[in-house]
Amino acid sequence: MVYIEPTARIILEDGTEYEGTAFGHTNSAAGEIVFYTGTADIPRLLSDPALRGMILVLSTPGVGAAGIPQNNIDESGLETLFESARVQAAGLVLPYYSAETEHITAYKTLDKWMKKYQIPGISDVDTRALVQRLREKGTMRAKILVSNTREVSFASIPFGAELPSHQQIIHYGSGEKKLILVDCGVRSSAVRSLLSPGITVRRVPWNYDYTGEEFDGIFISGGNSDPSFYRETSSILKNALTFEKPVFATGHGAAILAAAAGALPFHMARGHRSSSVPCIDLETGRCHITAQNHGYGIYEDSLPPGWETLFLNNMDNSIEGFTGKKGLFCGVLFNPEGNPGPRDTVFLYNRFLDLVRNGGLSS
Repeated sequence: MVYIEPTARIILEDGTEYEGTAFGHTNSAAGEIVFYTGTADIPRLLSDPALRGMILVLSTPGVGAAGIPQNNIDESGLETLFESARVQAAGLVLPYYSAETEHITAYKTLDKWMKKYQIPGISDVDTRALVQRLREKGTMRAKILVSNTREVSFASIPFGAELPSHQQIIHYGSGEKKLILVDCGVRSSAVRSLLSPGITVRRVPWNYDYTGEEFDGIFISGGNSDPSFYRETSSILKNALTFEKPVFATGHGAAILAAAAGALPFHMARGHRSSSVPCIDLETGRCHITAQNHGYGIYEDSLPPGWETLFLNNMDNSIEGFTGKKGLFCGVLFNPEGNPGPRDTVFLYNRFLDLVRNGGLSS
């Protein structure tokens, strides 16, 4: 008996359609379609909570050739080669899928990994044309329809509607200084960047009210959803800002911090998703190469008095970072920890942790 690979279609909300070959889990799926540029670390990228509920387009060939490594856990209980414990994307679109895996670190194929978490993929697609379409029309809803499977609809799917479901409180470290990590879809590498001598990290759910507790700093993690969905997070943070403790936010967490301060986030037409995005540090004039995976921006002129722009995107001049209270509060839309990508801006974590250890700004 000859096995015939099932066919599939990727259909955009504007009616544009591309045909290809199905791989991964043989079911249909819908979500917001986004594209990523640059060389991708597939295990880290697909497990990034920032992609939860999204269909990801990659235009680079040979995806899957390196396979998927074993999900090792470090002494803190964090994934070492992944950003979370599972595939977060709703679907994957490729120009070509490499089913053969011979890399020394490969533990399983990309196909098997996606099947485990019931994620469909479609290959043999002209992804260059697809990316050009998304650049022209902007981000939109889409669906992957696999032949002989149940039809799905994208009509009722709001952008970024999936909030994190993590509801446990987890502690890392045993230092004297207490740091609250608000989990809005935190990356394992971001948690690891906060682990430092003298500090205890208390990881709490996105809607947890920590303002009645003692703490020395707050970290707001990234995520994937519309910042307006995090009304509870913003309300709690708005109250916490009055305590004048150090606050640092990355990715979509920066948009939540901006909203708590009174600024206006907005849904970007294309988003910034790449391993190498140049950003200008307005304090030093230096250009840093950053890793990014966000779909919401901030209107620069909506920043309240006392808050100012810290980083600008060197390609479209959009705001990528801001500060308040002379640096006590800071938010950046990129991922300072890199992974996948450069670590040019990891110093921002060090600056924040120094503030936490020192009790805030020196007089």
